[in-house]
Amino acid sequence: MAESNDHEVLNGWVSAHLAVTIEGQAHLAQLIGSDAPSRWEASLSTGVLTLDQTDLEFALLGSVSEEDNTWLWSWANPGLDPSTLAIQRALPLRGFGSEFGLWEFSADTFEMDGVVDFGMTAGSSLASVAGPQIGGGAIFSGSYPGGRFHVVVTDPRLHRFGPSAVSAPKYFTRAVSYGLGHQREVVETYAAIHQLQMAETESMVRLGFPDRSHLDVSFDEHQRMTRIHANLHTNRPAPTLATRPTLAASARPRA
Repeated sequence: MAESNDHEVLNGWVSAHLAVTIEGQAHLAQLIGSDAPSRWEASLSTGVLTLDQTDLEFALLGSVSEEDNTWLWSWANPGLDPSTLAIQRALPLRGFGSEFGLWEFSADTFEMDGVVDFGMTAGSSLASVAGPQIGGGAIFSGSYPGGRFHVVVTDPRLHRFGPSAVSAPKYFTRAVSYGLGHQREVVETYAAIHQLQMAETESMVRLGFPDRSHLDVSFDEHQRMTRIHANLHTNRPAPTLATRPTLAASARPRA
């Protein structure tokens, strides 16, 4: 087990990925027709997760033990076969963390105390950062005797929804409402993961979307989000959304 128990860098990444995470869960709910599936079934060998009646491709990330609140990556679990498709899809994450100071991705197991929880459990926080790195569009978790497992939904159908200048503002404002800081990074990470055009000044980030719409997101001197203005290519009235500033942290995690 890793000796370090400092999750500061990871927590910054969790905060920066919030808008992407919220969007992904909304897209998953649209795909399966529910935001709270009543039935799930997972096959590691086929890499198929069934939520209600919908079959989805997935990667098994790992699990959190209820006994000692530790995370164990799927590839390090002695009770699982790392050659199964669901675990193979997660293996690229093993080399991801070292470049960015995310030691949690290099440790086979570690304590979860101190990992931020934005309402979906701390394990889901870790999954929210892992997902986009392996092409995931959403996350899911389920309980088993003694713990909880976490997966990334990698099904390509999630990507058909795409980023939208119409819906992105609500994901930004919801992310900010959690009060976890990193507000400018929320917008920058969203742009980076969706490969949007981005132009920045000290007080504004402009995002260009594939349909030629764009968003202007303004920030105050503390990098708190203050205003979102949409210029939609559909020629519909462009909404302007004011946000209530909350204290933003100074770290700048990058996707």
